[in-house]
Amino acid sequence: MAEAPTHEPRAPRTVIAMRGVSKTYPAATPVTALRDATLEIRTGEMVAITGPSGSGKSTLLNILGLLDTASGGTYAMDGVDVRTLGERERTRLRATRLGFVFQSFHLVPYLTCLRNVQLPLVHTRHPRAQRRERAERALRSVGLGHRISARPTTLSGGERQRVALARAVVHEPSVLLCDEPTGNLDSANTDQVMKLLRALVTPERTVVVVTHERDVAERADRELRVVDGHVV
Repeated sequence: MAEAPTHEPRAPRTVIAMRGVSKTYPAATPVTALRDATLEIRTGEMVAITGPSGSGKSTLLNILGLLDTASGGTYAMDGVDVRTLGERERTRLRATRLGFVFQSFHLVPYLTCLRNVQLPLVHTRHPRAQRRERAERALRSVGLGHRISARPTTLSGGERQRVALARAVVHEPSVLLCDEPTGNLDSANTDQVMKLLRALVTPERTVVVVTHERDVAERADRELRVVDGHVV
């Protein structure tokens, strides 16, 4: 009798590769926020980006998330140089491959939790019933299946961030970018959100967290520190 085939876990691959990336903002006196930033991020890992205020962390995250463009250097996502893409292609990549979580939640206050979580799916080809099912599943995954009809104004800060997490992963992105996701939370909610972020790391999904909190950074697999625009 033939033995059943075994399925070896996929080896981590490089999902993000930056080489010599710089960012200078034009002004009477130009401001250089990033200088020769070089890094690699692999699938299946949680990476913390740390550094003092004004060091270039947010600029780096914005370039990673295709919300800003580099002034120089190369940035490849899954081997594709994003600087060669047109705005429509960048928008499509951002909408399908990337998820975002922000410190201030950015939920629409007059929409229910369910409708907030469905927003990334609105312009997809998924039927309405499927969009609802996926949003409900995402809310259940963060422990808020009982709050689908609630509005953000009735939720605690920790609950709002969990809704934001559900919204960020409802379209199953391969990279989740988090900008100070625990900055507005107390220690108990910080612990809960970090456990959820840790659980969202899969062999096919990477989580990147910008943080100034040492205990948050220590939960990551690796730390990239930004100092005076350099990644060290």
